[in-house]
Amino acid sequence: MRRSFRIVNTIVITVTSLIFLSGCWDRLDPENMAFVIAIGVDEGPQNDFLFSFAIAVPKLSDMGQSSGGGGNKVVIVHTVEGSNMASALALSQSFIARRLTLIHSKALIIGEGLARKGVMPLLSEAVRNREFRRTVNMITAKGKAKDYLQFVQPTTEQDVSFWFELELDPKNQGGTIPKQARFHEFIMDVESKGTGAISILSAPRPDVKKGKANISSDEKDLNPDAKQPIVSDQYAGKIKRTGDVPVEFFGSAIYKSSSLVGYLNGSETRILNMLRGELEETVWDFNDPSDKKLNLSMTMNADRQAKLKIKRKGDQVTAIFDVKLEGELISVQTKVNYIQANNREKLEKSIQKQLHEDALKLLNKTIHHWNVDCYRINNRVVSTFSSVQEWDAFNWSSHLKEMKYEVNITFVMRRYGGQVGPAIEGDQVS
Repeated sequence: MRRSFRIVNTIVITVTSLIFLSGCWDRLDPENMAFVIAIGVDEGPQNDFLFSFAIAVPKLSDMGQSSGGGGNKVVIVHTVEGSNMASALALSQSFIARRLTLIHSKALIIGEGLARKGVMPLLSEAVRNREFRRTVNMITAKGKAKDYLQFVQPTTEQDVSFWFELELDPKNQGGTIPKQARFHEFIMDVESKGTGAISILSAPRPDVKKGKANISSDEKDLNPDAKQPIVSDQYAGKIKRTGDVPVEFFGSAIYKSSSLVGYLNGSETRILNMLRGELEETVWDFNDPSDKKLNLSMTMNADRQAKLKIKRKGDQVTAIFDVKLEGELISVQTKVNYIQANNREKLEKSIQKQLHEDALKLLNKTIHHWNVDCYRINNRVVSTFSSVQEWDAFNWSSHLKEMKYEVNITFVMRRYGGQVGPAIEGDQVS
């Protein structure tokens, strides 16, 4: 009896002690935290780095006062010199009252100079940082990252974190930025043999910030006989526009190993997404086959995402891309009726030809010119070897320039927009 009483007594005391001894004593209140939304990294002056941290300014309280003292700003930026990110954050605490944290970071922004030099030392640290999430978006900025972050001034959103989410959503961008450009995919590609890593291309617009951006409309500059340009054939930082937000996300940055090798514009990035089997629904401009000076627009979607087949005979590798697309005609300036079977067939063949030519140009540019496999062809080629030792001895990178490829594209126009026929003036209707 006494033994049972002792056991019960011990259990009660233990449970009671747990209630009082456990708790959230080591918890850090969100009110005491400073959330780093974006990290910018540049080359430092002493073989180190310049780390720039964009910190979200707390929202206005009910009393109408900002709890962070940032005035009308939604983000504040500071830059410190350091040999690594952890030491730079620790140094920043000397003048930032709240505890800095990376748990809500949305973007890692690499300055152009550092990107061309190589980012492996930076990546080696990031993979070990517990707060740094692998879902962080990878961005390559033209110029210096510390200057770029000064231009992050959202006008339509008060929440800078939400602004980054919307800006970097591939569905919102219509395929003009890479679909998979997170830190996880980036580091996996860098660590793979012969594979090229991809990041989002972004650039500041000082002219937009100063109100000096201009689109010429002078009569002397008008050319009624000019061929209409494809608007997605532009790069971030060079888009013809005016406005308020002085940054642009448009195109891709391609890395060979861990070093930047070149940029892709918006059109090339769409083709890249298409060949990688990652194409989202997007508005795509094409030359009108009925009038080469004019463009028409299609809402394009993958009827079936691209399939990649590999043929290997000895050291000769052939990659075969099989793509099936469908589209809806949403804008046409000519009076041609594309509902008619012969006109529809002419349009479908023209779009297939344009896509095929653009795909071959991109493959030549990336694989043969830059010697980079940014399509993960290596993941299929490795399966043709019987052992890892044979694959390592093959040295995939050395065979890229000799690789052959085929692109088979099938396009079908499914719909014709809200109005079936072309718009025609009443006096011209016969």
